[in-house]
Amino acid sequence: MTQQKSVQMDSELAKYVAELEKRVRNLEDKFDSGKEVLTLQEVAQYMGIARSSLYKMTSTQAIHRVFSTEEIEEEARRHMERLSLKNKKD
Repeated sequence: MTQQKSVQMDSELAKYVAELEKRVRNLEDKFDSGKEVLTLQEVAQYMGIARSSLYKMTSTQAIHRVFSTEEIEEEARRHMERLSLKNKKD
């Protein structure tokens, strides 16, 4: 690899890391302000994807969406049950 390509890759990586750090700071600010649930737009911004991509991911169940406290509790219960079953098998 040439010196120029190495410098270019370092520059691109530095930009990517800076963007990730910005996303993390924004998310931390939201949680520090007492906000416990993110909107669809906030999640899309944090992930660095379009809202339409996020909609597609939820429609294909690549990720789960949650709308209410009851659904959050139900999803948490299901997750705990899956973990419990997995630990029993291991």
